[in-house]
Amino acid sequence: MGPSVRLRAAASIAVVTWALAVVPARAAPPWAPTETRAHPVRGATFRGLLSDDELLDIAVVLRVRDPEGLGALVRALSTPGSPAFRRWLDPDRVRAAYAPTNAQAQRVVAWLTRAGFSAVQLEPGGMRVSATGSARVIRSALATELAHFTRDGRDGIANTADVQVPAELGDAVLAVLGLQTLDGMHALNRRADASLGPLFTGVQGLSPVAFPIAYDAAGLPTASTVSVGILAEGDLTQTLADLSQFESGHGLPAISPVVVRVGRGSHDTSNTNEWDIDSQNIQAMAGGNVAQLVFYDAHSLSDSDINLALGQAVTDDTVAVLNVSLGECESVAVSDGSMAANDQLFAMAVAQGQTISVASGDFGAQECGNPPGTAAGASYPASSPYVIAVGGTTLSTNGSGGYVGETVWGLAGGSPSLYESAPAWQSGIATGGFRAVPDVAFDGDPNSGSIVIVNGQPAQYGGTSLASPIFVGAWARIQTANGAALGFPAAWIYARGALGTPAFHDVLIGSNGFGAGPGWDFASGWGSFDVAAVALLTRSSVVVSASPPTIVPGQEAILTATVTANTPTGTVQFLVDGSPLGAPVLVVGGVATLSTTSFATVGLFAISATYSGDGNDAGSTSASPFIETVAPPIPVPALPAHLALLLSCALCAIALARRA
Repeated sequence: MGPSVRLRAAASIAVVTWALAVVPARAAPPWAPTETRAHPVRGATFRGLLSDDELLDIAVVLRVRDPEGLGALVRALSTPGSPAFRRWLDPDRVRAAYAPTNAQAQRVVAWLTRAGFSAVQLEPGGMRVSATGSARVIRSALATELAHFTRDGRDGIANTADVQVPAELGDAVLAVLGLQTLDGMHALNRRADASLGPLFTGVQGLSPVAFPIAYDAAGLPTASTVSVGILAEGDLTQTLADLSQFESGHGLPAISPVVVRVGRGSHDTSNTNEWDIDSQNIQAMAGGNVAQLVFYDAHSLSDSDINLALGQAVTDDTVAVLNVSLGECESVAVSDGSMAANDQLFAMAVAQGQTISVASGDFGAQECGNPPGTAAGASYPASSPYVIAVGGTTLSTNGSGGYVGETVWGLAGGSPSLYESAPAWQSGIATGGFRAVPDVAFDGDPNSGSIVIVNGQPAQYGGTSLASPIFVGAWARIQTANGAALGFPAAWIYARGALGTPAFHDVLIGSNGFGAGPGWDFASGWGSFDVAAVALLTRSSVVVSASPPTIVPGQEAILTATVTANTPTGTVQFLVDGSPLGAPVLVVGGVATLSTTSFATVGLFAISATYSGDGNDAGSTSASPFIETVAPPIPVPALPAHLALLLSCALCAIALARRA
């Protein structure tokens, strides 16, 4: 047995001996479980228990009231066809119905104070109680143990037993954050390898202002009426300077970002490049202007600090769309309770009409580093059922910057969750009963990535940290075109995707461990947007589809409108390019169908429909009819041969080897 083997064996024996010897004191049974479990320390070296006097800042996360009711509300609000569709609630109503009561919070405050914690306070928003306690106090109050570990050159602490609270607090306490610093979120960006140069014609780095051209957003109004947020961390001084330089360099208006410091400040600048990618691409994709750009600036990327910043963004309800270019292996978020804590915040955000966009990860189908062929393990918070998960593609453009096609970026995150159940809006795809990631995908390959200003100099980056802000800027622009009333679009995206709308760019080529194919897939979700076409599709409560998509003179076309009012008994008037098409059609069972041969010319047609109730139907009491315009079918060009070769196994192997 070699010296290194003997040392590892000795260390393992020490850990086992320590684990068997340490039994947390339980002076006040019975206990109630929380969502904070023993933290996984696989691959870490045990460095000893915390001394009794070592201090930790913790956060006791409170449970929302009626979580099942909150989930049902979210489904109703975001599902086309529901009477509550897009009737988002005022934040005060959401908090009044679902936030923990002040009485629950004060019980937790009193308990922490009695247990010996200091600096005990209920944080703004009423979802967390923060406190500072010694290791001795924590062991006694939470029935757990704390130890020092080292992994991959980093020192950290972790709780080694499930966290419990006195039984009388079980209805109030969801999780306890701050008990581990061994793992945390990481930014999901990758810098382009300049030595590779352009891989193919049409695949090269793009200025952020080129993405609105490529994704057909340039003709829409800017997002001047929609506020957008970025979840960030550390010292943002350089990021603000880089954004100003980017604006002046491209002739864009100065948007004067707001920085909301959440918790203690920080001098960390290690992720300046990430906040540069986020802010510059959001502004460009939004048309150069937003109503307000808000950075929610966390103290660190620890799960506790990120949860605090997310809570501030939801409590403020200032931004309609929030970008999160961060992620971690799901098992980390499950073990420390941050998945449960964040998910209830995300659900409240959806209820009040906010959309949170999350990068899907940069490790392909294996975010957690599991060997190929084993359980994949998605990136969190992308796997939350209350966010839009954005995957990555390789974008190809023509000489004028127009869209040519996309293939899967091989390192883009996408896989089934191992923990989160499939939301109702994913019931039509094969997910094995678990949440499937991603929902959509935009450019994320560093080779076709964004050339942004970082520390005053241009630099080219990709990653799903690029894909998410592209979606955020696009969705803010689509929101502006729709009176900022669209809210969380997941159910709508899946309903539209199932119709095969040409407003979505279906990505057919490539693999991230899962192969791309027609319709939704783990590699690219539903693909990317033709943003102008999607802006048209989102404009009402009447869903209209046409078949065939391109109409030949004399050929029958079947137009169908599904009316989402309550028990509709009115009529639908179909229009083509704004002109009435025949007589109004009676709605039967919520559906109006028209067969016609009256199209006079070959071409693409904008098809719309208006619904009018008969005056006796409770669902038709709105003063305005329900109207939706469907974008004209968009011809999808054949992919060039070079894109078909882009992600062949041989090329992927070469590219990955050169990046390594």
